[in-house]
Amino acid sequence: MKWTTWAPMALVACLTFPGLQAPAQAQSEQRIAIANMVDIPQLLEVRDGLLSGLKAAGYEDGRNLKVSYLSAQGNAGTAAQIVRKFVGEKPDVLVTITTPMAQSALSATRTLPVVFTVVTDPLGAKVVKSLKKPGGNATGISDLAPIDRQLKMIKAMVPNAKRLGVIANPGLDGSNYQIEVLKGLLGQYGLSLTQASAPNSNEVSSAMRSLIGKVDVVWIPNDPTVYAALESATRIGLEQKIPVFTAETRTVERGSVASVGFDYTAVGQEAAKQVLQIFKGTKPGDIDVLMPQAYRTVVNAGSVAALGLTIPPEIERVANIVGKR
Repeated sequence: MKWTTWAPMALVACLTFPGLQAPAQAQSEQRIAIANMVDIPQLLEVRDGLLSGLKAAGYEDGRNLKVSYLSAQGNAGTAAQIVRKFVGEKPDVLVTITTPMAQSALSATRTLPVVFTVVTDPLGAKVVKSLKKPGGNATGISDLAPIDRQLKMIKAMVPNAKRLGVIANPGLDGSNYQIEVLKGLLGQYGLSLTQASAPNSNEVSSAMRSLIGKVDVVWIPNDPTVYAALESATRIGLEQKIPVFTAETRTVERGSVASVGFDYTAVGQEAAKQVLQIFKGTKPGDIDVLMPQAYRTVVNAGSVAALGLTIPPEIERVANIVGKR
C-alpha cells in the first residue's frame, strides 16, 4: 500500500494497491474514486474494508482496478474540490465517506454512480429519497448507531439509573437525529432525559459540569465536537462518579465506560458489495440503502473499576476489554 501527499491541496492520495494476478473473469479495468472527509481511524477502516471486499471479489488495484483516494482533512471547501476533481475524471463509481462528502458529491453530479458510507440519516440529509430502491444515482450504507443496544448496555451496567444526560453539539444534524431516536427509546428503559449543549469543544467541560446532580449516567452520541474534548467529560465523570457511555467504540479507550458500535471495516465491506453490483451493470437507484449488522462491544475496565461498577457476564463474554482493571 503506497500513499503520497498532494502538497498544493494538503490532501492524501492513494496511488496504488499492488496485489495478485487478476481473476480470468475480470475482462477490463474498473475505476473507483474514494472521497473521505477526514482521515480518522474509523473512517480509514471503512476505506480499507471497501478495498478488502473488492479484493475478495477479485478486483485489485494495478491489475483490474484503478483506485484514487483523497481526503479533505475536515475542510468543506476542500471536499467540494475533491468531488469536482473526481467527477471530472468520470470513474465507474464514486465512493464517499461521511454525510458532508456525500452531500458534496450529489450536489456536483446527478449522473455519476455514487455509493455513500457513514451517513447517519440518508433521508434527513437528502442524500436519497427512499431507502428502498432510492432512484437517482446514489445508494450506500447508513451508520446510525445501535442506540437501543447502547441503552440496554447502560441499564445492564448501571441498573439503578433513572436520569440520563446527553452532551451534544446542537448545530450538528447527525447528533440531533441520534437524540431524536434516543427519545423514542427512553420509555422502554425507564429513563428521563436532560440535555447539555456543547456548540464547540471548549464547552464540553462546562456542559458536563452542568449535569452534576441532575443525572445518574451520561450518554454521548456520535458527535465529533464532543469527541474532540471527550477526556474533559470522562474526567469529570470519574470525579463525580457519573458513568459516561459513548456511541462510538474507539472512544472507550479514551475513558468512557463502554460502547456498542459498528465494525467500520464491515461497513466498507458492505459498500464493496454495492460497488460490485454497479460494476455488473445495476443502477445505484435500484440498490437498497443498507445498515450493517456487524457490531463490536468495547468496555474500559479501568473506568468500570474507578466508578465501582461491574461488567455483567453477558457483556464480558462478547466484549473487547481495554484499560487496566
